[in-house]
Order: sequence, then C-alpha cells, then structure tokens
Amino acid sequence: MYHGYEEEDMPHGFCSDCKEECTGVPRDFGIGAYEFWGDKGVHKDVRIVSPCCEADIAETIDEDEYEDD
Repeated sequence: MYHGYEEEDMPHGFCSDCKEECTGVPRDFGIGAYEFWGDKGVHKDVRIVSPCCEADIAETIDEDEYEDD
C-alpha cells in the first residue's frame, strides 16, 4: 500500500470501464526518475482507480448503458 493511503479510506463504487463493483486502489502513473538540467527527481502521480481496469470509480452506474450479455 502507498504511504498515507489507508484501505478503509478508499472509495467504493463501480468501475467506469467494466461496470464491476469494486474498491479503489492507489496506482502511480508518474514517469518515475528524471533529470532536468542537472536536477534529479522522481515524478509521482498517484491516483485512486479500480483494481480491474485501472479506470475511474463511479458512485453509481447508469442502467441504460449497462447491458447483460
């Protein structure tokens, strides 16, 4: 788990891609280590996403868009 992110604080909802019910997980989408004109650093871009598709988490799903096959 990423520092500062507690499991009980993660949002619960639906994956905006596959519409499955899930609890959000933190994922780092940063570019990682970099150097710019001699300055070294690490770029981090931590976002809370669904564990299945790494998509946004929606609180509700629109039943009209969701079709059972």
